[in-house]
Parts: sequence; structure tokens; C-alpha cells
Amino acid sequence: MPETGHAPNVANFATMISFVTGYGAPYNPSNPLLDLAALQAKLTSAQASIDGVSTTLAGSKVAINNRQNAFDGIRRLVTRVVNAFEVSGAPANAVEDAKGFKRKIDGKRAEALEDDPNTPEDESLGISVSQQSYTQLVEHFDNLIELLEAHPVYDPNESDLKVVTLTNLSTTLKAANTSVINSATTLSNARLTRNEDLYAETDGLVEIADLVKKYVKSVFGADSPQFLQITGLKFTTP
Repeated sequence: MPETGHAPNVANFATMISFVTGYGAPYNPSNPLLDLAALQAKLTSAQASIDGVSTTLAGSKVAINNRQNAFDGIRRLVTRVVNAFEVSGAPANAVEDAKGFKRKIDGKRAEALEDDPNTPEDESLGISVSQQSYTQLVEHFDNLIELLEAHPVYDPNESDLKVVTLTNLSTTLKAANTSVINSATTLSNARLTRNEDLYAETDGLVEIADLVKKYVKSVFGADSPQFLQITGLKFTTP
């Protein structure tokens, strides 16, 4: 079974260019899209667009990992905060409110979805669900901080439990979340560019490759060694 995917399409296109270049003067298409210089330009553009996806995908994974690291341990921290609030002398109803925010934080599953670069599907499109989860975590965390600020009796000696430290952590969490949002947008745009380069209906790489095959068939014949040489090159559209 032949290998399929974006990179094999580009690799087969490079092979096709090498073959038709070897045909010499008889390869003389009237369609400018099939000119050797145009084919080479399309190959260069397609290679760059695939590299662009790889680069932005790597950046997206870094942002996702950084966010996971930033959020790691927040539930344990909130447990300590609520316990500290409970023993601080805060009113019982305020303590219950804090416990309510803790339950909301504990109940949110913030799991990042990442795209598999070896498949044509964009698994990262599911990131909207994950994104909502992270956003809600920060919202509940901020609500808890506001509750603590409203009760000056909460003044723990532990530096990581102080309101100012928690506020700084909230800022860090929001920045990590924003980074993932921005990197996901960049990755999506890179994929759009790649798909346009490879799969556009009129001048995409796959469409051009099909036209080259038809032209070679018209020039040399269906049984010619030239056509048999390139007809086996597979180009697929996801």
C-alpha cells in the first residue's frame, strides 16, 4: 500500500520534475502552470509551506507543555488555600463559598488536545473544549482570590499562599493560556497555507501533477516509457 500524506505528495512531485526535466525539448507544454520553472516554483513553495506547519506545530506543542506545567499543582494549591482560609477565622459562610470555588476547580478537566502531524486530520481543532476548561479554571481561581481579598483576616505566613502570590500566579496562568491560543491560530494559518499550496483546485500541487501526467500522455502516448515512468507516482488529497 503506497504511503500517503502531504510530504509524500511533495516528494513525488520532486520526482516528477526530475523525470520530465529528463525528457528534454519534447516536454514543451503550452500551459504556463506546467512549465519547468513553474513546477520548480510550486515545489519550492510547497516545501516551504510544509516546513512552516512543522515549525509552528513545534511552537504550539511548546506552548501547550508550558501551560500544562503552569497549571500543574493548582488543585493541590487551592486545597491548601481553602484550609488556610478556614483556620484564619473567616466567617463560616465565606469558608463555604471558598469550598464551592474549590469544588468547581476540582471538577474541571483541563486536558490539552494536540494534532498528530502524521495524519491529515487536524486534531487540534478540539482544543476549543480544552481551552474552555483552562479558562474556567482561571475564572474560578480569580473568584477565590477575590473572596480572600474581601476578608483581611486571611493573612497566612506561607508566602505561596499569600494573596499577592496567588494574584501573580493567576497572571502567569492567563499568559500561558493566551500563548496557546495564539500558537493555535498561527498553526491553523500555516495549515491553510499548506493546503492551498498542495490542494487548491486550479493551481494546487496535486492538480498540477495530474495535468503533467495528462500532458506527458498526450505527447508520448499511453504506452510510452515516459508516461509509464510518471503514472505510478501517487498524489492524494486528504
